[in-house]
Amino acid sequence: MHALVRVTFDMDAVTVLYASAAVLLVIAGAAKVIRPATTAALMEMLGAFLRGSVSGTHFARALGLAEITLGIATLLTDVAALRVVVGVLYVVFAIAVWRAISVGAASCGCFGRVDAPPTWLHVIGNLSLAVCSFGSFAGRSPLEVMEDQPAAGAGFVAAVGVLAGLELVVFTALPEVLEARKSTRATGS
Repeated sequence: MHALVRVTFDMDAVTVLYASAAVLLVIAGAAKVIRPATTAALMEMLGAFLRGSVSGTHFARALGLAEITLGIATLLTDVAALRVVVGVLYVVFAIAVWRAISVGAASCGCFGRVDAPPTWLHVIGNLSLAVCSFGSFAGRSPLEVMEDQPAAGAGFVAAVGVLAGLELVVFTALPEVLEARKSTRATGS
């Protein structure tokens, strides 16, 4: 019995990480819908569009809407296949950030901000969220975890919110701080 409780707890921890990845999708998607310019600029820099095809702005907004829809669907349904889709999407994001690094892009294009530079930390973070999403396939859905918790899963929701906030900081503010620190060291100030 003790081993069963331990396995369930471990898988629930993966579910918390997976759910935070879904929340981060919703946040990033909303940013792309509201401010598509940085994502569109990155896509054009990466050569993602052929002349006369869909504009980068339309693509960025469509991607944002898809992220919002997928993030909400994964949080509100028990469809395990969506966990794989989220994982694959995070692998694609890792590749896009890697490409952004390789072409010297000023922004990762993820959160609608020019000052969110693409970094290896971002690549590793995306791959980590992909692993959590794939790993949650065998576990319980966010809804199932919440049903078993007191206060309608308030603890689960709080943990997911805190993790999503930390992930957002790692992807946006931390690279800015590291870049500023590097610039300070270079100038000798």
